[in-house]
Amino acid sequence: MDATARAVIECAADAIVAFSTDHTVLLWNPAAERMFGWTAQEVLGTEPPIIPEELRAEHNAVLERIRGGGQVSFATRRARKDGSLLDLRIDTSALLDRTGGIIGWVNVCHRAGEDEAARSHMAKRARVVRKLGDVVADMNAQRDLEAVLDRIAASLCDLTGADAGGFVLIEDGRLRLVSVEGLPASLRGRTADLPSSLVGELMRSGRTVMMATDESGGFGDLIWSALPGLHTIALALSHVGGRPYGALYALYSRRKVGHVELELLELMAGHAGVA
Repeated sequence: MDATARAVIECAADAIVAFSTDHTVLLWNPAAERMFGWTAQEVLGTEPPIIPEELRAEHNAVLERIRGGGQVSFATRRARKDGSLLDLRIDTSALLDRTGGIIGWVNVCHRAGEDEAARSHMAKRARVVRKLGDVVADMNAQRDLEAVLDRIAASLCDLTGADAGGFVLIEDGRLRLVSVEGLPASLRGRTADLPSSLVGELMRSGRTVMMATDESGGFGDLIWSALPGLHTIALALSHVGGRPYGALYALYSRRKVGHVELELLELMAGHAGVA
């Protein structure tokens, strides 16, 4: 980094933090020290506990969203060294090397204050999370696994605006479609090879949620040609006993997918794991 760029970062009023792909801190400017309470010396090369556990799915969703390029601006909360929580607006973008490869991400953080967009976003998120809580309560009353997974697929489309959805079980190196919403019921029971699927790619990546577009390929996966105009597939793993046992898919043909939709997908996949 040249002297001018370093001076700009050091003097910036907003907290600027850069992370590597393994989530450790690469850069922590003086404004970040003042905002979060840790010095750069304390956090460089470490993964400071600034993300509240209840917002981990949101964090994963934002990172997945920026892997496709562009920037995500969102209102959220982060923890300080003293344990208190800050209401922030964070602008997140991918950190690229000279060849265009992703080597991490950069956050520019500032206090949300009374910013109208920030308050609107937080209110919307709170409403959706409350609705998700109602759905989970209804599912807990069900005892039949197939009925629970059907409810999850239907609720996924309702909460995220997906045009279709489905749940696949992982069985001996293959995927079996056990629940569908917005697609022909005759597809239920179809199988596909796990290693060559998007689920296999997600498992190998070590991530919990991913998004694929018609530009990135992979749409020969299982049933997805059955949705006309399909342009985006989002999926998240469901775990039992710490091991993946299935995946929840959301298919989009009409709307763009943001980090909020990805967060909800991961949360619902988690509930499918305890169904």
